[in-house]
Amino acid sequence: MRVWRLWRERLNHEYWPWPLIYLPVFPVALWHAVRTGRGAFFTNVNPGIDLGGFFGERKSEILARLPQSAYPTTLLVQPGTPVRVVEARMREEQLTLPLIMKPDVGERGTGVMVVRNTDELRALLSETHEPQLLQELVTWPAEFGLMFVKDPRSRRTTLLSITAKTFLSVTGDGRSTVEDLLKRTWRGTKQVQRLRVYRKELLESIPGAEEGVLVEPIGNHCRGTIFRDGRYLATPELERALDGMLAHAEGIYYGRLDVRSPSEEALKQGLYKVMELNGVTSEPGHIYDPSFTIYHCWKELLRHVRHIPPLSDALRSRGHQPASVRELRHRYRSYFKMAL
Repeated sequence: MRVWRLWRERLNHEYWPWPLIYLPVFPVALWHAVRTGRGAFFTNVNPGIDLGGFFGERKSEILARLPQSAYPTTLLVQPGTPVRVVEARMREEQLTLPLIMKPDVGERGTGVMVVRNTDELRALLSETHEPQLLQELVTWPAEFGLMFVKDPRSRRTTLLSITAKTFLSVTGDGRSTVEDLLKRTWRGTKQVQRLRVYRKELLESIPGAEEGVLVEPIGNHCRGTIFRDGRYLATPELERALDGMLAHAEGIYYGRLDVRSPSEEALKQGLYKVMELNGVTSEPGHIYDPSFTIYHCWKELLRHVRHIPPLSDALRSRGHQPASVRELRHRYRSYFKMAL
């Protein structure tokens, strides 16, 4: 039974290469590129975000477009800033440890970590060569992804889908280490090598029988988080809260909010804090729901991306032109050369 479960998890589309996941999107994108004569037509759907959020956008600039009350206290720290200066700014903003540290420019949760004490913070700041965000650690236990589209004419925001997230956890049996428990699932097995680098002590611990252990507190799919379809959480109250927050967010029309909330019920009432806002390349995370087939995944993906071409057309008519393919190619080469 265990072997069958492991192979079933391995064959699920959750971990397929992204070109296979996006297979039906390519011909649609090509058709609209030919129709409009704009190969990078999608780069204007969020005029307030560099390249619409295709890649290389700065998280600090995006958050600054939201009401300050919508997201946790966040500080931008440039590389080489003396630690004493950073600590002074933290005191001014009442930002305390533990906190989240993440690159101002980053993809798919790369470089995101929980900093638990002053020694860790000082060591990480001394090693970094890129701008970093220090963000208040929101301890609310529930995390969600909210996909949205905003009409540039009416400025009304529509909630497209909700991704409910379950963090990577194990339940002890009183005999096995956390590492052994993780290895009993394909999802957990994929995380062991990464976790050995900075959570070795946790992996070697033996939780008691029926004791739950939160292994990874950061809700990224690449870190073992389970993504599920959360459409049952959509309510008029949540839609009103989302609409009110984004109504005055200039230049933002399509994307995903990654949020934390005290509970599912609290989210339904519109109570949440925004951790990040991602642009045109945002994924509706619920397509990776383990219960979905690949065909269901493709159907949901197409349901979301169909909003991009008409949105691009509407914004182009208002003077927001997409980037040229030449410019996009140049930016792509420059960005990924720096990222390596």
